[in-house]
Amino acid sequence: MRKLRSIRHRLTLLLALPLGVLVVLAGLGTAAQASRYTEAGRTSDRVALVVAAEELVHQLQRERGLTAGLLGGDESFRAQLPGRRAAADQARQALDRQLAAGPPGAEAVRKALASLSTLAALRGRADTGSATRVDALGFFTDAITGLTSAAFADQSASGDQRLQDALTTLRALCDATEAAALERGTLNGVLAAGSFKGADYPSFVRITAVKSAALAQVPRTATPARTSSLDAALRTPAAVSVAGMEQQALAGYAAERLPVKAADWWSAASTQVDDLQRVQAEAAQESRARAEELRSAALGSLLVDLGLAVVAVAGAVALGVAATRSITRPIAALVAEANALADRVLPDAVAKVQEGLEAPVGLSSAGAGRTEELVELAAALDQVAGTAVRLAVEQSVLRRNTAASLANLGRRNQALVTRQLGFLTTLERGEHDPGALADLFELDHLATRMRRNAESLLVLVGEVSPRRWARPVGMGDVIRSALGEVEDYRRVVLRQVDETLLDGGSVAEVAHLLAELVENAVAASASDTDVEVFARVSGAGYLIAVQDRGTGMDETELERANARLTGQESFLVGRSGLLGHYVVGRLAARLGARVRLAPSATHGVTATVLLPPHLLTQAQAIVVGT
Repeated sequence: MRKLRSIRHRLTLLLALPLGVLVVLAGLGTAAQASRYTEAGRTSDRVALVVAAEELVHQLQRERGLTAGLLGGDESFRAQLPGRRAAADQARQALDRQLAAGPPGAEAVRKALASLSTLAALRGRADTGSATRVDALGFFTDAITGLTSAAFADQSASGDQRLQDALTTLRALCDATEAAALERGTLNGVLAAGSFKGADYPSFVRITAVKSAALAQVPRTATPARTSSLDAALRTPAAVSVAGMEQQALAGYAAERLPVKAADWWSAASTQVDDLQRVQAEAAQESRARAEELRSAALGSLLVDLGLAVVAVAGAVALGVAATRSITRPIAALVAEANALADRVLPDAVAKVQEGLEAPVGLSSAGAGRTEELVELAAALDQVAGTAVRLAVEQSVLRRNTAASLANLGRRNQALVTRQLGFLTTLERGEHDPGALADLFELDHLATRMRRNAESLLVLVGEVSPRRWARPVGMGDVIRSALGEVEDYRRVVLRQVDETLLDGGSVAEVAHLLAELVENAVAASASDTDVEVFARVSGAGYLIAVQDRGTGMDETELERANARLTGQESFLVGRSGLLGHYVVGRLAARLGARVRLAPSATHGVTATVLLPPHLLTQAQAIVVGT
């Protein structure tokens, strides 16, 4: 042990100082790159928050315009409001999910969303006509302005001119889109009312001026691609129509009725707003792409610095290893021998036992060229390996004998029960007394369940059921056959069964699998409740669902149960009360089916079985198996 401490002490002296210096230098060298990487990531998250916030703004803009038109007196907009309100609510939910991740600027956006706390009340007043058009425009405009300002708060600290220009362009496009949407809603209300009233005209003139100023701001910082997209959006037929109707509205400010239809204005203006929204989305994508580019560049620099540090550390470690090679080489050899014991010797010994051959139990490692301590360690490892091999051999023999005994017992029980079922069938055919016949049916049902228990033993030890059908069988008959093997089958209700044919060679195993699942469902639910079974053909095969009304299972229990249903866990390591799960798992693996437990929609558990398409057949003859 003194030698071991001496080696550790020397390695520490050799490596501690250079490694410490290199770690400090690496930390100083990568701090700036890490800061750039973090800031670029925060900027990307901020832009993502802006996109989510502006989607809500877009939906609120549409609702604002429709509400203004309705309150202006045009009832045709009332039918469009429910769908637009639902879209706004969905956008709000998406923004809430984005805020839940805690991106930069989330707190400011949450405060801005507080202004929408009375949105439901305003909608109700708009529906009843108790709100004015001015009230609605003011409410929505204040909420939109506050939300946009909060989303763009602290967007100037990117440190990169291209990214700053992209963010400035995005903000200008957001302002232009908001001005266009506000213009749409304002004039929509005016046209619904027929003409400008009160402060409508000055407000409309001011909005058009704000829109023009915002649109003029975009080319100053936008990329040529975005400038081209904006120009294209402003030259569309809808944009030309909007400009013409704007001039008609401005020229007819004193007219008793403006020469523009509200529906025509709403359609053209909505198309223009959507086009501006598309350009805005492209600008947001440019901002995110630049942020990701900066983050990738920072990450590359960070990795280069770390790589240099790792190379330096590796050099120091190599020097230490070279100085202690006379010790590390014997240790490496010993490790190789230990790995060989674990990877080759032990598995080979277990495999020989399973094949009925004699496995070696005495193992030894060569000790030439090693120090006294390493020889002692090798001897200890040899002893551990020998013990492990003996235990593995004993367990393998025990499991093989156990499986053989269970298989023998299962076959004998199956043969006896099969004879009993045949005898009961003969008695049933010759019995005419209703009471005695009912008793015989109960005995027949009990014997059928006993046969399933015997077959469960055969399934667990890997035996195949001898029951086979020469022709395909209808799935309805297969399911009813499975119910016949359940104790309280009267509580099981078949809600839906799509008819198709199951390959005769799989009938017994599918019925057995379903019987186990239904038995579990009946046992897990109260005696006054039903267990429902649904079966339908799907694109992936044939889907069967067994739904109970029990107390259900928590996530941990469901996870462990589904692990057992995969058929990969041995029943010898599980609890005896869960043998049904292991039986289902083995049968599902054999059939290529997928079985899974999940919580029901209300309460209880739903077991689903997906049979693969190759088990189904298009044959016409249907034979009912018993």
